[in-house]
Amino acid sequence: TKMEKIKILVVDDESRMRKLVRDFLVREDYEVLEAGDGEAALDIFYQEKNIALIILDVMMPKMNGWEVCREIRETSKVPIIMQQSEKKWMPIIMLTAKGDEEDELTGFELGVDEYISKPFSPKILVARVGAILRRSGKAPEEGKLLSIGGIVIDQTAHTVTVDGRQI
Repeated sequence: TKMEKIKILVVDDESRMRKLVRDFLVREDYEVLEAGDGEAALDIFYQEKNIALIILDVMMPKMNGWEVCREIRETSKVPIIMQQSEKKWMPIIMLTAKGDEEDELTGFELGVDEYISKPFSPKILVARVGAILRRSGKAPEEGKLLSIGGIVIDQTAHTVTVDGRQI
């Protein structure tokens, strides 16, 4: 079976910014959905099942990042919409042009997971995406094998073998 790619929604009114972020995420094998404003973002959020994480710009026309964040936070408490997983939390990374303390405080009140101010390093953004997905349990489990001497611990299969014998 082909591994389902992890879906990430990137929301920014600047297409150059979306393309930059998308290119870096696609290189790490994520599937990227894009929206150019808050309304389009919510449409995609409601249509698409199993979006794993949202990268959201604060300053946007029609509906800003805070409004989108607020609505997602309210609806992601509704079990019907979040059939994709038992975890109801939708990780959100906010992108902001201002290093504004008020903005950051608003973000934390709304339960923003990470806060990245522009200009930022796309590599750092991708690293933070990975870290958040691992914390929220949405990252794919690589076959984690620890081997020391003749002891092998397979964390995915929950098995331990000693010199090839399973115990």
